[in-house]
Amino acid sequence: MSGHSVSRSSSRRPWRPFSAFLRRLLGDRRGGVAVFLALAVIPLVGFIGIGTDTARAYLVKSRLGSALDAAALAGGWSFFLASRDDDINMFFDANFPDGFLDATVSGPDINVDDDSESILLNASAHVPTSFMRLFGIDKITVYAEAEVTRKMRALDVVLSIDMSGSMAWDADGGGSRIEAARGAATEMITLLFGGDTTKEFLHMGLVPWNSKVNVMTDGIAYDSDATLTVAVPSFTNPETSTSQSQVYMANNSQVPLLSEPDEDWRGCVFNRYLDTGIDDDDGDIRLGTFSDGGADWPAWQPIFPGDHTEWGGEPIPGKKKCELAVDNAECRPCLSHGITPLVNSKTTIHAAVDSLLYPTGTTNITAGLGWAWRVLMPESPFTEAVADPDYELQRAIVLLSDGENVAGSGDGYKTVFGTGIAGREAMDDRLRMLAANVKAQGILVYVVQFANAGTDLQDLLKEVASGPQSPYYHYAPDVATLRQVFREVANHLSELRLSK
Repeated sequence: MSGHSVSRSSSRRPWRPFSAFLRRLLGDRRGGVAVFLALAVIPLVGFIGIGTDTARAYLVKSRLGSALDAAALAGGWSFFLASRDDDINMFFDANFPDGFLDATVSGPDINVDDDSESILLNASAHVPTSFMRLFGIDKITVYAEAEVTRKMRALDVVLSIDMSGSMAWDADGGGSRIEAARGAATEMITLLFGGDTTKEFLHMGLVPWNSKVNVMTDGIAYDSDATLTVAVPSFTNPETSTSQSQVYMANNSQVPLLSEPDEDWRGCVFNRYLDTGIDDDDGDIRLGTFSDGGADWPAWQPIFPGDHTEWGGEPIPGKKKCELAVDNAECRPCLSHGITPLVNSKTTIHAAVDSLLYPTGTTNITAGLGWAWRVLMPESPFTEAVADPDYELQRAIVLLSDGENVAGSGDGYKTVFGTGIAGREAMDDRLRMLAANVKAQGILVYVVQFANAGTDLQDLLKEVASGPQSPYYHYAPDVATLRQVFREVANHLSELRLSK
């Protein structure tokens, strides 16, 4: 009977066993978290995958943009050179290495606007996905672009080129040293002027030098019969200690002279140094004409051919000639190249550089830097520079030398320091004082030590430059490096700005 009773009860409530099982299942927490975690893993993995693939794409886009910026700047620096597009691609490849994060790159596409002197670069990269493939996306494409515009500040710059005898020696890389200097200087001129034959706010000058400087204006023939006598306030001539009230102007020079040049004058002048031990009365480290320290310097003393051994004549009494010369030899190497004052013509400055031939004589760096300074500034004797511009103007000197100072017979210092290397220390001291005065006026001095690895010369020229390292001081052992150095200096003188 009891069994019948159970049977009856079960038939009336058949859901009881399932209901009890469900209550036990819902009340049992064992394994529940795993179930829900399993259900959540699929979307979680998807989100992580999307984030990972997106992060990789972002890294590729950032690297792509940086590579385009570097390439655009390189293209701006070499905008007017045949190597421009090659430079762009080289810098792009260097900054976006092949296979970076497995990306496949298209570009850079190069678009050049010659009129605005701008370059627009763009490129794209396809980044393969890993996790996003689960959703049917096998790659992400990113884009980047960069634009650079050349912007030139108002600039006056004078090239001061060593033309001493060693510049005729062979250069490492082919040709002579002076040929290498001409090539590098020509490239600098091209970079600065760009596609223009003239630029309103760019002026360049040239001062060739050896043991002294020919102050005639380059390209204008000398006519001794056309020399002018110019009246000035009475002064005591520092060279002769006599009183005079006139100076002399050659027909082809802006530089006033203390003595009348004769028909044999080749254009060179002394350094205005009295060797009294008083710097205030010396003009070698001064800019223009002045009176100070008991000395009056309204002009420069011309160097005459002395005993005329080269010309077959006799000494000219009373003139500053080469009686101080060893074997009466030194008056010969006055360069035939004169000074090119500041001009804004690419053709004119190109021609002046192209004419730098036949180096000769010894090395007087002070003379080269001093006359570059005088050409650069608006103060007499050279007045081509704007005195008080109402715009931002940078003045600069680019000085190239392949040798150390050498005192020579009949040089710009009249051999007061001796001859050969004996006079080097004193000449170096004069150069240091001069360089300090030049830089004190805010002038940038770039110095290139070419084909001479001498450490003493290196130490000296680092003091002369506006800074002891690039971009102001450079050592160029060979032709290729020299060209690169002049490009770097030109680039530093130019401003490049990223437009985008």
